Amino acid sequence: MKRIVWLLVALAVCVGCSKLTGPPPMPVYLIAVDTLRVDALGCYGGKRPTPALDRFAQQAVVFEHCLAPSSWTVPSMASLMTGLYPFHHGTTKALQEYGRVLSQQTLNNGYTTLAEAMKDAGYRTYGISANGHLAEKYGFAQGFDEYVVHEFAPRQAVAGSWAGLLPRLTGEQRFGQAVFTFLFFFDPHHPYMPQQPYIDEYDPDWRKQLEVLPSHDLGNLQRDGFFKKHKAVVPHLRAAYDSEVAALDAYFSELLPALPGYHDALVIITADHGESFDEHGAMVHGNNLYEPETHIPLLIKLPQGRLAGTRIAAPVSLVDVMPTILAAVKAPKRPKSDGISLLPLMVGQAGERAVYAHIDLPWARWRAMLRWPFKTVLVDEKTVQLFDLSQDPAENKDLAATHPQAKAWADQLRAAAKNEVRFPPRVISGEIPDHLKKKLRELGYVQ
Repeated sequence: MKRIVWLLVALAVCVGCSKLTGPPPMPVYLIAVDTLRVDALGCYGGKRPTPALDRFAQQAVVFEHCLAPSSWTVPSMASLMTGLYPFHHGTTKALQEYGRVLSQQTLNNGYTTLAEAMKDAGYRTYGISANGHLAEKYGFAQGFDEYVVHEFAPRQAVAGSWAGLLPRLTGEQRFGQAVFTFLFFFDPHHPYMPQQPYIDEYDPDWRKQLEVLPSHDLGNLQRDGFFKKHKAVVPHLRAAYDSEVAALDAYFSELLPALPGYHDALVIITADHGESFDEHGAMVHGNNLYEPETHIPLLIKLPQGRLAGTRIAAPVSLVDVMPTILAAVKAPKRPKSDGISLLPLMVGQAGERAVYAHIDLPWARWRAMLRWPFKTVLVDEKTVQLFDLSQDPAENKDLAATHPQAKAWADQLRAAAKNEVRFPPRVISGEIPDHLKKKLRELGYVQ
């Protein structure tokens, strides 16, 4: 009997050793940054360097023309997590004031999320978010074994939760457990808290110049027309924004090399949307679907740095992230998606394709289609605009009246971006202050 017991012990030890010595499963890290426009990064031609992300880009495949599914967080992140455009998942509305979510549509659990699909593929799933819009009660925790949300918090909050999670990830990977981790950083979202030492370098006179702001709620200032009268403050706000990007980049110089299994990992860095700084008369985001608010970075580092330094000009979208990850891990179940795996595109297997964006808010009901280099924009379901981004990246020259394909592309946009929601969202609401109710009535948002 003792001999049998010792044989079982020896067998258990050998099994443990095989997990320690065999090739570990590929770790997957998905990192999203709120409000990150492409020209804030050196690797996308920004005027201010971002050393950590620029180094990462040298190890990654860089997608030059990624169109965000929307120009604000909720619909874009729902698209990232489902592989569906906003006009298909339906989670497009929320109401926020002074850092509190007052009302928000909830992602329907009828959809299979990326985290759920990764669990089906044998992965442990972890999520840390610094944006309150992505809270568990709004459906964004679907499929995560552990999910932590900090309400509109700076990078230090995510860093603290990450520091607590790191030893466990290291141990799980050591014992052969596949791990998927999602990190969402709120910086550099407005109100753009100036970060030292970068802000003094970018704008030595920032303290005096920003005194003109009557409030830190830049979204309300935008809607109240403040920046039309105070355009001189805009460059100083951009400097503060860039200082937040620089500070986050400095943190990434520590975070990225320390990701457990980094060399053999699939690491994706992207954003939910961009940010306007008086382009087309707009500030912040959630206003329109022009490039400042929808052109976002997408960097994908493959295991062992394969295809490092490759740059892809074909248009892509956040809806492509989920099918790309599931293809990379050879997931047995791959839910229906509006996106495609980008792995073939990385090795030159490209076909002509359009990607789409959508915003449905009281002050902005827009749709857009990018068939590189032409971008079709439908404003408030009526006005059609067409831009050639290769010649006019600022979208100043509207070709809708003169280009022979303008009508056909507008018809394609209308047909492709129809609202067809399989699982409608429900709404979670708190108490809405009277002054906001009045403003919403004026906008036609409530009766």
